Amino acid sequence: MKSFTYEMPVKVYFGERSAQMHLVKALAQYGPNVMLAYGKGSIKRNGIYDEIVSLLKAAHKNIIDFPNIPSNPTYTKVCEGIDLYRKNKIDLILAVGGGSVIDCVKVIAAGVYEEGDLWEEQIEKNHVQTKMGKYAVVLTISGAGAEMDCLGAITHEEKQEKKTFVGPYAQFVIMDPTYLMGIPLSSFMPGAFDSLTHCLETYFGQTYNVSDAMNEGLMRDIVENMRLLALGEDSLEVRSNLMWDAALVQTFLFNIGKPGDFQAHKIENTLGAYSHGTHGKQLAVILPAYYQHIWHEDVEKFARMARNVLGIRHENDTEAAKLGLETLNQLIVECKLPTSFEQLGYDLQPEVARAVADKCDISTGSVRPLTRDEIYQLLLDCR
Repeated sequence: MKSFTYEMPVKVYFGERSAQMHLVKALAQYGPNVMLAYGKGSIKRNGIYDEIVSLLKAAHKNIIDFPNIPSNPTYTKVCEGIDLYRKNKIDLILAVGGGSVIDCVKVIAAGVYEEGDLWEEQIEKNHVQTKMGKYAVVLTISGAGAEMDCLGAITHEEKQEKKTFVGPYAQFVIMDPTYLMGIPLSSFMPGAFDSLTHCLETYFGQTYNVSDAMNEGLMRDIVENMRLLALGEDSLEVRSNLMWDAALVQTFLFNIGKPGDFQAHKIENTLGAYSHGTHGKQLAVILPAYYQHIWHEDVEKFARMARNVLGIRHENDTEAAKLGLETLNQLIVECKLPTSFEQLGYDLQPEVARAVADKCDISTGSVRPLTRDEIYQLLLDCR
């Protein structure tokens, strides 16, 4: 096990009516100007916006709206948010939404005290500003786990690049699972699969340690609850479990002392700058294809996952590993997630696949790093 220092600074208020019970008091320690950040308007249609605004008013806050954050947040939107933050002397950004809204807000907070161009400083010069803005989260869709970490993925439209920034951790997070109940499964399942992908990518890699045993329990719970949803057994308990599962994996508790293998995420993020597709859906296509390329390099670990997570009982490691990957593919189909770009309605052109392969970061934690030609072929196989 590698050496590490671990700290998780995020305070979480979890449960029904957690916003009504905790938000006003939690806001008391911050100044009067709150930037209310959200997406394309679903929180206005389902009543969450009005609820949060009433609580902000009860806390005597000045509300500065920052709407229309896209599902794949752009650098243009980040810069717009930084300008709004500075102009209104914001004391706290309140992100009301899921991973896209939180990522955008996180990177805005990272840039409000940056005198130069944030993309150039962080991405090109690897310089992270030590002084950052503050934000908090009201989570309205789970899966990404962005509420618990300090990383945010942003697309630069002109450069056709999607990169991960380092921002601050949230001051606090409100998690009310009742906010998830109106979300259709077609929108909810991709987030659940994103959570499972985070677990799997943390699990596989070059080392074995105690984090893997904890991770197996978390993955079993995600798989079990995804299957319940697929069978029509939807409930507040099921969605509560998946909401907390997604948060737990992004506490990085399961990464401790090991590198992990995040190659599928690196490929998807790079592709996302071209396709602007739904993150969890594209992962459902890419992750199984990637594992088909590398499972034979770590048969023992894939067999262990198959047995301890997916319930495979075959004694032979090779056969168990194969059956595990087949079961993972079956889960994707059962959950009505795509298994090809064609099912996504995305026509991946060879020149785009080549550009993604050439730009994509290579995972250093993989049991065997892929070549760029392998990534290119993998993407073509996903069509």
